[in-house]
Amino acid sequence: MSVPPYHVGMSDEITADQVRQELEDVEAELAELRRLEGDAQARRGQDTDSSEGYIEPEEIATELTGIAENEAIIDTLEQRRERLQERLKSLG
Repeated sequence: MSVPPYHVGMSDEITADQVRQELEDVEAELAELRRLEGDAQARRGQDTDSSEGYIEPEEIATELTGIAENEAIIDTLEQRRERLQERLKSLG
């Protein structure tokens, strides 16, 4: 789901506008992942219409794994955002 860094043709120079665009992309991806995480947290442990109050352990494990993976991606994107912000500062 992550967007690869911009590749700049023959020149290795990346402009401030390119870094800003990549930063905007990371921010949008973070917002979406946080929304999905909130939805998953809200659904966690809820009974389905057909359930009788019992949730299969496998279903719980799958939900928890998905939440943990999402949190790991968010952490990675936050680190990437920090690097981009620093790079943007250095570009002036």
